[in-house]
Amino acid sequence: MVSHTLDGASSLPPPETRLEIKQNSAFLQLPDELLQIITKYMDTGTFFASLLTSRRFLESALSRILLFHHLKRIPGLTLGLTDLPTPDLLLFFRKRAAQSGCAAGALANVTKYAHQSPGKTMSNALFIPSDPSQTGNLAQLVTTRYDGVLQIYDLAKDHIRRRVELHIRPEGGCSSTRIEILKVSFSPSSRDLAVLYRQKVHSRNASPFPKRTESACDSEVYRLVTFHRCFAKTLGYFYDSSLQETRDIETLEDQETVGLAFASNGNACIAWKSPDGLNKTRICLVGRNEKIMEECRYDSSPDVLDIHDPSALPAHMYKHGVVSNCQFVDNDSKLNFYKAGAPVHSWYTSCPNPAEEESGPILCNTASIDIENDGTRQAFEVGMPYYGIHTYSAFSCRIFYFALAMSKNLNKYGRTDVFIVQADSFLSLGSCDHSMHLDKGRKQRSWAALALLAGFNERSAQCLSSLGTVVAISPGGTRIAAANWSRVLVWSMNPRVLYQGESQHYFPARDYNMRKGIGRLRPTLLSSEGVVHKMLWGNEVQLYATTDQGLAKWDIGHMSEGRRENLSLAYDVRPEAVVAAPVTGRVAHQNSPRRA
Repeated sequence: MVSHTLDGASSLPPPETRLEIKQNSAFLQLPDELLQIITKYMDTGTFFASLLTSRRFLESALSRILLFHHLKRIPGLTLGLTDLPTPDLLLFFRKRAAQSGCAAGALANVTKYAHQSPGKTMSNALFIPSDPSQTGNLAQLVTTRYDGVLQIYDLAKDHIRRRVELHIRPEGGCSSTRIEILKVSFSPSSRDLAVLYRQKVHSRNASPFPKRTESACDSEVYRLVTFHRCFAKTLGYFYDSSLQETRDIETLEDQETVGLAFASNGNACIAWKSPDGLNKTRICLVGRNEKIMEECRYDSSPDVLDIHDPSALPAHMYKHGVVSNCQFVDNDSKLNFYKAGAPVHSWYTSCPNPAEEESGPILCNTASIDIENDGTRQAFEVGMPYYGIHTYSAFSCRIFYFALAMSKNLNKYGRTDVFIVQADSFLSLGSCDHSMHLDKGRKQRSWAALALLAGFNERSAQCLSSLGTVVAISPGGTRIAAANWSRVLVWSMNPRVLYQGESQHYFPARDYNMRKGIGRLRPTLLSSEGVVHKMLWGNEVQLYATTDQGLAKWDIGHMSEGRRENLSLAYDVRPEAVVAAPVTGRVAHQNSPRRA
């Protein structure tokens, strides 16, 4: 029997086919043309996964028609591929499919690190991203313990190593002092670490009988401690418990802290929520005396400025809602404020001196973007630029900024549209320092939509979880991850192609609206590893997340095969004992299928 492929080429079955039918699946013994028809109607992710599952699928994929069919369904340029030999075209497809995250939900290598304290969540854990300007600088994870201890882990490419433990030294503490860590934040520029904690001191003269009231026996104070980041040739960059400064924080009765931000000059912004359920948030800016840093001492009365909505401004110009988080931006000269669970800031204000008597107005973050390409502009909230491209000519420089933009209105399906938008600015050659300052991109007012993130919010804003949407963007701007409760979606793109205006050639025909000039990015659903609190991309292929089950890491690189491994954060590897490190407690499971 002679079989014909989609390309019209004939193939004869090998003489040992009849012997293999008894041993292998009869499905794999189908003729090439039937296998190619089946794989043609697979979605691209399933087709890509099949190539890693069976050698028979890999052999049947040597069809140019089949490969071009699936290549046209993946974002990316296809110019110049017609001259590639078929084996090289197959290799090119596998690389592009891996870069686009096809089948990442099934092929991603997953490593789970259980928390060292069973039953304790990592809701207060903090990620510190790596600083690319400092060689050898690694991303870090900061976890907290009930006794005022912080543990810092280095997030290396192939392992996680506990770096140091920081111990909070409470002012006036004694053996009956209890420390509860509330919020942890860091300064992106100075990399110093700020910790807001509540200190309870049990009275020694309290009655031992259980009928005593807690208010009569316990005193409760709030303090902010700062750990400074240092450098030594033998240790590199490190934190030390001996380098800490402490400030008293005054709060109103029964207020709950919901946000903490830290600036390079030591100022801190704290957002407090009242338990009465009112649509208000108290925001205070806490200053620091410069002598505190020099002597690492205690300040019982720092300067505090309440940032509030001025009554003289119209209602549409200032904040109308509860602030759940805050962030210093633009060289610590501005403060961004976020709604609960919102990945894009809703308001902003200038950052005054805490010693001043009044603060500036809190303004809405609103930008107008033409989505329909008909001259009508819609209201969007545009986030801080996450990626930039610098180009220059003989006379001027041009900088392209990429950011996320969230619609301020729900669409007809009751969902919130989120777009990748772009803005550009021109600078004279003499006034440009040829370095990328993403904070400057926030001042742009003219944005153009490039791509819609399909499936960003599949439910309406009223049905979102209490944690909201957690967003992480890779350092190179090629991947965006969004988590809602335990559901993690990943979009992949190439910003260096999009900024050149090649959208009509980059997006597949089914995902490009010619009239609007906007493409659509389809997400990949990763395997669920728990309720996600925070996320961070260590690089372009490794995504970390703190969950209610501990720490999870997805590796969606081109060498991923669906391996799963369970470790513990208590497992500590020291540089001097890497070879002799114990392996007890390590359980590895290989889930990737063997080739048939």
